Amino acid sequence: MIDRVPIETARRRWRRRELHRCLQCGRKTAVEKHHVAGKNHDSDLTAPLCETCHARVTEDLRQANVDMRYTPSSVERVRRALRGTAVFLWMLAEAMWRWADSLNRSSKRS
Repeated sequence: MIDRVPIETARRRWRRRELHRCLQCGRKTAVEKHHVAGKNHDSDLTAPLCETCHARVTEDLRQANVDMRYTPSSVERVRRALRGTAVFLWMLAEAMWRWADSLNRSSKRS
């Protein structure tokens, strides 16, 4: 999707960050920074997650056998970062699917 009004997107992202909401579930309590690609691989790429969602994505990484530890091999670091990001995006995609379903259910009640 092309961002037609980038300043509005930036403002929206800033507001979400300032609200300290979990990107996954929207909770405001115990929000932490999740290093999407792994702190050892890309320390700047973070997403706000509550403790519960952070624990869940960490467990998903473990189950997917994604090693987030540092490695001196640059190729291996990129591979691990990509896999870690893919696990996070999969989790986010599932949340978006649930949100869409909840909108569908609420529109049927109206």
